[in-house]
Amino acid sequence: MGRLRMDSIWIRRAGFRAAPRFSLAAIGNTGRLLFAAAALFAADVTRAVEALPRAQAITTAKQLAAGMDETLHVLPRIAYQIAGLRGRIEAERRLALLYAALSSDELSNREWRSMGDDALIAGDTHAHGTALIARIETVLANGDYAHGQQISDELAQLARSAHDDRLAAAAEEYQGVLDRRRGRVDTALEHQTKALALRRKLGDRAGEAAALTNLGTVARDRGEFAQCLDYFLQALAIRERIDVRLDVAYRNVALLYRELDDRQTTQGYFNKAVQAATRYAQPGFYASVQGSYAGFLNDDREYTAALSAASEALAIGEALGNRPSIGFEHLEVGRALLGLRRADEAAPHFDAALTIGREIDQRELISRSELSLAEIALSHGDTAQTHRLLDDVSPRLNSAGLKPYLAQAYQLRDRLAEAENDMATAHDFGHRYAALREELLGVRSSRLLAAIEIRKVREQSEQQLELAERTNELQGERLERGRWERYYGIAALAAMLIMLATFVTLLIRLKRLNLTLAARNELFDKQHSALTQANYQLERQTRSLYQATITDALTGVHSRSHMLGELAKLLAECKSRRHDLTVLLIDFDHFKLVNDRYGHLAGDRFLIKAARIIRNELGKDCLFGRFGGEEFIVAFPNRDERASASLAERLRRAVAERMAGTDPPTTISIGAAMLGRMPHADAIDQLIDAADRALYAAKQAGRNQVQGFKRA
Repeated sequence: MGRLRMDSIWIRRAGFRAAPRFSLAAIGNTGRLLFAAAALFAADVTRAVEALPRAQAITTAKQLAAGMDETLHVLPRIAYQIAGLRGRIEAERRLALLYAALSSDELSNREWRSMGDDALIAGDTHAHGTALIARIETVLANGDYAHGQQISDELAQLARSAHDDRLAAAAEEYQGVLDRRRGRVDTALEHQTKALALRRKLGDRAGEAAALTNLGTVARDRGEFAQCLDYFLQALAIRERIDVRLDVAYRNVALLYRELDDRQTTQGYFNKAVQAATRYAQPGFYASVQGSYAGFLNDDREYTAALSAASEALAIGEALGNRPSIGFEHLEVGRALLGLRRADEAAPHFDAALTIGREIDQRELISRSELSLAEIALSHGDTAQTHRLLDDVSPRLNSAGLKPYLAQAYQLRDRLAEAENDMATAHDFGHRYAALREELLGVRSSRLLAAIEIRKVREQSEQQLELAERTNELQGERLERGRWERYYGIAALAAMLIMLATFVTLLIRLKRLNLTLAARNELFDKQHSALTQANYQLERQTRSLYQATITDALTGVHSRSHMLGELAKLLAECKSRRHDLTVLLIDFDHFKLVNDRYGHLAGDRFLIKAARIIRNELGKDCLFGRFGGEEFIVAFPNRDERASASLAERLRRAVAERMAGTDPPTTISIGAAMLGRMPHADAIDQLIDAADRALYAAKQAGRNQVQGFKRA
């Protein structure tokens, strides 16, 4: 709040350059003295509240604005009497900026509306557009999207009637923001693409950065991670050059690296975002960064620090009246309290977040609040409330594609079923959770590869640009040298003595130039070597990441996703050659007792040992992978039923004999399915489902046995 520069901010948002404005001298001595007094009063207010905590400073500033308004509200009327309609428009603009600087949205909006009405009468497109943009910014902060749509439509109509590209760019941008917040990502993409083209046409760098940021957000909502990262990095490069809203740029990049689970890089960008927001001295900017940072701290289980950051952001949001911000800050405060085992204190915050989410129709806020309330209800043993909340949230998560929170819902369903002793349902949701978690791990790996590739491409582009600039410098030096050589050659024809002196001078310059060129060539060679080494390291990392995606990290066998891909290929091959295909689904009996009695680390060692035993019994033509939890899958082609049953029995017996010394004794149950009995199976899921039912039959029959699939 330390700098009253809100007029330049609104004009930049509209895409206007600083145009000649109405001169205060035209108003006369009375108007000039009144505006000077208001400016001095505002400066004193700003200095007074800067020393207060941010939320308290906002409240104090609003109170002061209300007190000032009792005197200053007559300024537009006085300006009109002195200088007419133009004078009143200028007075309303200055009052609006003053009240906005003091965080009084109500008073500021009153003046913006009056200014817009007067500008419409005066035919002042510039002033009318500025007033509309200021009003849209306010309603977006309040989450009033219906009202924001009305103002956006009015701005678009003004842009069309005035044939003004700057207003058109602003209208496209806000329409895109409104569509994205209401879940219309495809139309949001169209509007933001048009806004970017217009900003670039106008040479508006700040507007271009804002459009790139909005496009990145849309790309993130569409699941296009690589495109999102590229947009955000482009926006960051522009904002760093012009020093405009660096807090937004750093926060957005930090949130992307948070999704990659890169804690160090995320922390670094959040530190930069906090520094930038503090330097800009706008409480709304600071609260936005602190709220996002609190989410990262909660993910990292630093709940005390998260509670502090979220509480500060919530206090600022409530002081400003920013409804979306208040909702998300309530959510992060609740998460921090829940992490600190203060569930009773957390519940009211989740209720508040849920209420606001429903008011502004924010699906993510509603879903996350209901999941957190369901977790609290389950911890209190209120299974009815847990069922109700999960039944409400699950369809919303499916339709919105919020897979991380859908995985959380599956996990809560699993725990709820166990609490109700419904083991079949628990088994089903445990499978769903494991499968979705495996998918999310694959998505994270793909995103990490994309981030590495984008960074590599950008580094190469920057190095190529630097090399091109240096090449141009060398070419300029060579041209300069040639020019001097021609000059001295002509001079030599006129006077021998001048030629000799010039020749000596030229030799000295050439020697120095050659030394410089040699030094630069050596530098280029070193940079080329460094680039080659960096490319080699990136290739190694890529190979390592690929190996990690196809191998189960615990047992060393095929991962679920890789195994399913290989099974699909094997099924297609067997059907084309008319070979049989056998699928064995293996589950460890009473494995939960091992985990409960000795802990999960002991359970992991059991799985590693058993997997090694099974793998040693398999032939080279057998596929072996982990299907999820304590379940494994084996597949092999071209064996009849007797040979398949023999192999399955050998696996069962090998595990039972070699792990007989465990407590409880470790055994396995095996469900088998064969393509020969299912000749119309077109997908591997059908064989796996058949094997799963056979496995269930083996469990029901007493475990530690092999059951073959039988058609009902």
